[in-house]
Amino acid sequence: FCESFANTILKKEVKLGTNILEIGSIEISRQDVLEDKITLQTLSPITAYSTLLRPDGRKYTCFFQPGEEDFNRIVEENLRKKYYAYTEIQPPNDRVHFAPLTPPRLHIVKYKGFIIKGYTCKLKVEGPRQLLQIAVDAGLGSKNSQGFGCVRLL
Repeated sequence: FCESFANTILKKEVKLGTNILEIGSIEISRQDVLEDKITLQTLSPITAYSTLLRPDGRKYTCFFQPGEEDFNRIVEENLRKKYYAYTEIQPPNDRVHFAPLTPPRLHIVKYKGFIIKGYTCKLKVEGPRQLLQIAVDAGLGSKNSQGFGCVRLL
């Protein structure tokens, strides 16, 4: 995908709104997970949430931050679904643990009329290497296709 995308924009210029950007260079690097304990830096906010019902029946979205039990559960479940969707193999049973190494910073983003809350920080992540590789390759949490949850291996 990355090579195809790079070849598409190698036209040397890209129009972004009313601006014309000149492409100087493109670099594609593979980040291989070699251990079952890694440190990740968020490049975009990670969003983890549950949609709940109020007593009057209206929906309410509750967002969770790194360090909270619900954050860990939701992000791990999402990671397992991504692994299965990509490999069509059941993910390893071993748990994945997320621990913030820096205080999580809240970001509030309005996207297509909806408020989305996400957090950036450094994370220590422990678990099966296969799942950690999916985290690095596909991102963590929800709304990855909207740009959320992008991470890099430190």
